[in-house]
Amino acid sequence: MRDVVADAFGWIEAAAVPAEGGSCWTEAGVRYDDLYCGTAGVLLACAEAASARPSAAAGSAIGRVAAAARGRLLHLAVGDPAALPDDGLFGGWGGAAVALRAWGAAVADPEAAEAAERLTGEIAGRVLRRTPEPDRCTDIIDGDAGIILALLGAPGGVEPRQAEAAGRLADGLVALADERDEGPQWLMGRGYERLMPGFSHGTAGIAYALALTGRALGRDDLVALAVRAADGLMRMAGFPGRWALPLVVPPQEHRPPVTFGWCHGPTGTARLFTLLDAVAPQPRWGEAVEACLGALRDSRLPERLYPGYWDNVARCCGTAGVGQFLLDRHAATGDPALLDWAKVLAADVLSRTVTEPAGVTWSNTEHTKNPPQLPPEPGLMQGSAGVAAWLARLAAPGTPPLLPWL
Repeated sequence: MRDVVADAFGWIEAAAVPAEGGSCWTEAGVRYDDLYCGTAGVLLACAEAASARPSAAAGSAIGRVAAAARGRLLHLAVGDPAALPDDGLFGGWGGAAVALRAWGAAVADPEAAEAAERLTGEIAGRVLRRTPEPDRCTDIIDGDAGIILALLGAPGGVEPRQAEAAGRLADGLVALADERDEGPQWLMGRGYERLMPGFSHGTAGIAYALALTGRALGRDDLVALAVRAADGLMRMAGFPGRWALPLVVPPQEHRPPVTFGWCHGPTGTARLFTLLDAVAPQPRWGEAVEACLGALRDSRLPERLYPGYWDNVARCCGTAGVGQFLLDRHAATGDPALLDWAKVLAADVLSRTVTEPAGVTWSNTEHTKNPPQLPPEPGLMQGSAGVAAWLARLAAPGTPPLLPWL
């Protein structure tokens, strides 16, 4: 396992593109510095791997990749304010702050930690200066819920300005709640006709951000709204029982009714119930987490039951994301069955390893294309960095998660 991790970071190192300050990475030939597929995501993966393998932080491919990604983000933080398009978590400056903060914590790098807090303060300032925008994006990936996670992620408490900014974003999300029969829901923004209730683009992620803000700011009203939203999701999915949320409401014929990854499935939704179990303890939250695990078991992943089913190995939509969740639950409960299950998933991922001269990588599959194997990508959420970081943590299963929401 450890050799595969080292070889994967060797491939990521070879895939780097020289850039001012260090290196950046590409997806589909386009340069990115963000958390989803670019430099920030690569640095976060290095932080996760180094946290699991402290001796690997220097003198290895992990250390070299981290140095290149860290240098690039530090350069952007002081020298290129237009390098990222906005303050979003996965596409903008929020992700850069999260990655630098994680690296600073993993290897005790004060310069990275200081840059992260400077970026977070700048994000807070922009939030406090902006005028209300009713068509703001709401979600975890690009919207205000994700910015909240970046603002409230600092260790040792939240600075007053960051707390004020998070509260203002939360109030905006409260105003955009769509009260339905099952409870409050959120669309991604104005102009979206379909609801995607899962973690990445919808209600589960937004409720998570509201609960987090409520805990940080001592605001019971935000926690109460998150609880109502979570109860609504449980009703939508048919709780009690083993369940997964619908992918899209109303459904679309060309898309599956449910999926199982972090983005839209029980792997992500369970993060909300885990947080609520800490913020507003009730037996039903633990039961809901178990129901999410039951849905994952019933899905029979990683079997490929039909063309197009479970063709993704990555952190966002595929096996590595499920495996990451199982490791989190194992760390929280000590249940050895969860670790055994994660090892079964890892065996499938390892069977799909692609060996190249620079190291190893992985490809996702699109069954409608010819050939169906997609080009390997280096990034965190759809590429080798996210897979390798999960495998590093699996080799050291006592390692706590750096980010409880991913």
